[in-house]
Amino acid sequence: MYTASIEGGSCIDPLMFHYPDLDEVFNRTEHSFIVGDAIKVTPVLAPKAEYVESYFPMGNWTNLRDYKVVEAKTNEW
Repeated sequence: MYTASIEGGSCIDPLMFHYPDLDEVFNRTEHSFIVGDAIKVTPVLAPKAEYVESYFPMGNWTNLRDYKVVEAKTNEW
């Protein structure tokens, strides 16, 4: 938020702002967003949902619940 206030820009962005070369980020744009440049958020919008599908671009991601590193091996849902 500090950088956005000094340099301009936004704090909450769609995935396409961070991964513009991946076609998949342009599908279902309402399902995820990135806070700052580090936290990917996929809100659970259905009541009593037991799971939620979320797109993760290829690479390593850290689960904030248990801090385990999870590797996304493909650029698919």
